[in-house]
Amino acid sequence: MTTLGCAKNLADSENMLGLLQSAGYQVTTTPTQADICVVNTCTFISESTNQSIDTLLELGEQGKKLIVAGCLAQRYKEDLFAEIPQIKAVLGTGDIEQIINAVHWAANNESPKSFINSSKGYVANSSVPRIRLSGGLSAYVKISEGCNHRCSFCIIPSLRGNLKSRPMEDIVREVQSLAEEGVQEVILVSQDSTAYGIDIYEGKWKLAELLDKIATQTNIPWIRLMYSYPGEVTDQMLEVMSRHDSILKYIDIPLQHSHINVLKRMKRPIESKPTIDKIRNKLPNVAIRTTFIVGFPGETDEEFEHLLNFVETEKFDRVGVFTYSQEEGTLGGSLEGQIPQKVKKARQKRLMKAQEKISEAKNKTLIGSKQTMLIEKRVHNTLIGRSYRDAPEIDGQIMLENVEEDQLDLLIGQFKEVTITNTGTYDLIASLES
Repeated sequence: MTTLGCAKNLADSENMLGLLQSAGYQVTTTPTQADICVVNTCTFISESTNQSIDTLLELGEQGKKLIVAGCLAQRYKEDLFAEIPQIKAVLGTGDIEQIINAVHWAANNESPKSFINSSKGYVANSSVPRIRLSGGLSAYVKISEGCNHRCSFCIIPSLRGNLKSRPMEDIVREVQSLAEEGVQEVILVSQDSTAYGIDIYEGKWKLAELLDKIATQTNIPWIRLMYSYPGEVTDQMLEVMSRHDSILKYIDIPLQHSHINVLKRMKRPIESKPTIDKIRNKLPNVAIRTTFIVGFPGETDEEFEHLLNFVETEKFDRVGVFTYSQEEGTLGGSLEGQIPQKVKKARQKRLMKAQEKISEAKNKTLIGSKQTMLIEKRVHNTLIGRSYRDAPEIDGQIMLENVEEDQLDLLIGQFKEVTITNTGTYDLIASLES
């Protein structure tokens, strides 16, 4: 199983592997040992589409039978059969539970077959088997699938459909099960977490209630929320987050831009400053992660400078910057004023340079402070982990030095109070409290 793209894809892959193992198929982590390779693909932007196709071509050249799942299969369907003859089956975003039939077909037939039906987007319930690929001490829990918004740059709703939420009780059951397995952190993911429940609970946002139930009804030490939509951050959600120590004071809120004209063209909420101020008001010491798109069609020098000034003024803790990708089937793709790639790259570089300085300065203010660190692994004589300020794989790390040799392995999996002694641009160096 090769998984490309987002954490939601990873959760789907874990369920597919669980289903296959429960059906008696043997799973291997090495492609060379596999008879069949499943690639769970991403096609959010052209770069991810190219990565998905390159992965398929590389595996195909090794003579593997291929099954394509996820967004690329949903988007291009049977076209893939003509381009890559090694593909024996395709599954759309709503067809995850067809994986057993797809593998059985690929194992016993040379001709290709599509297992794509009319549904889009899949949300497993807690009874669906799962093999955790992320390993370690953190696990992703998908609370919903799909999105009701129609941002002009985004193809996801056409591939994954409208919002589909899981019942609260089922999510709580899965989180508690993960806690019993020794997981220390659950990361709640979706396309739009803040709209959770609007489709199954009488048109009401229920994220605040879900967070409260997870915090009070499970033993999970850390609960991290990802993908908050700017126009949907409620007082109730922030109040619940402030009340429970287990809910990390970390907000992931993709703002995409700051200038009102660009946001209108993007079909995004046009005012984010009050939301950011409210978050910081309600959650002192909150870590805010956001993402921005530069080079959206029609973005002028003045509009970009507005964004640059916004980032320098607001001083976010974590920032990702993407160059706009012109995607077929989106409104943005047909807009006039497409920006040259060279200009987009230059703007991305400037914005990231500005954020590097902000991150470095923020880290320096932490020197001498005490932080709770989740110790995750050992690299030589250094222990690596994270504080509440950092989500796995996308944010920084803490490197714990000068630990007694006989303690190195014993401390993995534990929460420890550490003192920050030095910093880099994104990472921190720490020592154990005496």
